[in-house]
Amino acid sequence: MILRRISMLVPSGRQAEEVVRGLLFINVNRQHIHAVARPGVDLNELPAARIRQRRGLTARFESWFWDLNLMLFLAVIATLLVGVWISEWLLVAGCVIAAVVSMLLDYHFSSQVHQAEIDDYDVPLKHGEFLLFVDVPRWRVSQVERSIRQLHPEVELGGVGWGIDALGI
Repeated sequence: MILRRISMLVPSGRQAEEVVRGLLFINVNRQHIHAVARPGVDLNELPAARIRQRRGLTARFESWFWDLNLMLFLAVIATLLVGVWISEWLLVAGCVIAAVVSMLLDYHFSSQVHQAEIDDYDVPLKHGEFLLFVDVPRWRVSQVERSIRQLHPEVELGGVGWGIDALGI
């Protein structure tokens, strides 16, 4: 299942533990909470992010998906040109429909899902802040953000990306 990933920047470890308790209180599953800190910081009270999550695998997966879709789009355009050349209008119509659907899906995906990269948080992490990723279904994003804003105004909410639960990313 694809989940939305909310990123939160928390000033200290103690506050991060409080935020995690608050998330658990509003029924966010502990396995969907991932903490990142600078190297050498003990995360034993926090659910540590897996290596895949710390290395930005979702960004690479998104890039692969984008490249694959671009190659598909170019193949459709090439097939469209062949269809026009041989006057096969049914093939041309199918290619135009496939190109438009591909374009609309790309637009929807890129406008709805903004990937928050872990590299964007290098400076705060080096200064001792903690980064929490919280994976929730799309319909819970606003509820979780609203709860965090009310309970922990010191937390800086970052972007909303996505994660795939089955792949652990």
